[in-house]
Amino acid sequence: MKTVMTVSGIRPDFIRMSAIFKKLDEDVDINHILVHTGQHYDELLSGVFFKELKIRKPNYILDTGKQGGTHYNQLGYLSIAIMELIENENLKPDVILFLGDSNTVCAALPLRKEGYIVGHIEAGMRSFDKRMLEEINRTVCDHCSHIHFVYHDEYKRFLENENIKDNVHVVGNTIVEVCKPFIPNDKKRNDMILLDIHRPENFKHKYRMENIIQYANLCIEKYGIPVKMLNFGRTTKNMEEYGIKLGKVELVDLMAYKEYLTTIYHCPFIISDSGTAQEEPAMCDTPVIVPRDFTERPQSVEANCSYMLDINNDTKFEESWNWLYKIESKELIMDIKWLGDGNTSDLVVSQLKMFLL
Repeated sequence: MKTVMTVSGIRPDFIRMSAIFKKLDEDVDINHILVHTGQHYDELLSGVFFKELKIRKPNYILDTGKQGGTHYNQLGYLSIAIMELIENENLKPDVILFLGDSNTVCAALPLRKEGYIVGHIEAGMRSFDKRMLEEINRTVCDHCSHIHFVYHDEYKRFLENENIKDNVHVVGNTIVEVCKPFIPNDKKRNDMILLDIHRPENFKHKYRMENIIQYANLCIEKYGIPVKMLNFGRTTKNMEEYGIKLGKVELVDLMAYKEYLTTIYHCPFIISDSGTAQEEPAMCDTPVIVPRDFTERPQSVEANCSYMLDINNDTKFEESWNWLYKIESKELIMDIKWLGDGNTSDLVVSQLKMFLL
């Protein structure tokens, strides 16, 4: 029997990994150890969130989120805590599996240096924008990994360009099989617009946040429905410090997963800088306006699922609304084939077992 240790720490990663967790637990040839780094650890995650996604209790929970808000606090703690966990508990993993691009995946570096076998799900994503902290994280993890699971052929090519050519498997996007059970099948109400802003490239810059809020208020005027902004603590804190007023935009609490998917399903479109929010809304037939300069999900743009908005150029606002009109009128068709067939968890586990033989 082979021991697979999965290491996750933030809400989007638990969403993406939830189906893989179950497949690993069900496989009689695998001893699955689930480690929660505690990077995000609150009631929404540990209570309702885990129950909703049917994620079992982790074998071990670390305290990354209690180490302060700086990256060096979290990375220093993670490097030591994961090594000590493995050694003190005598875990002996045959492979340690990460997903995504949060600070958690940077633990791949000390683990690789200590001789452990590392795997990365969501490998190969690139925005080619080094201002993005996630870009640094995922690149480090890719170059420390022995086996890579990519969502799309394009990501495989990106890895090849970085001389990562062995043990790279195209498996599709984990989000498809996770999302499907939660998507409503009733008529879309189109009664609100969700605003989801939490990336440092936006909330750390006053002028960008001012422009995003201006755009949101213009959307209220144009479409005659409310814009509701998810209350991410760092975003709202910075807005208060900048003296930015919401105008007619309403602030709402973060949502459990089913509520979140139901909400975006009933939006005519959403405004979001989230990477994951270029995927889940596509599953709900809801287009996304992305106020970012670059994206690590170019397939979403090419497939008419999202529109990259130059938020610093208000002359582009009208172009975004024209794009939304073309989506609504079916002049442009949203295509979700780029997300894969919905069998990612099976492919990951089968390729992982072949790798470990």
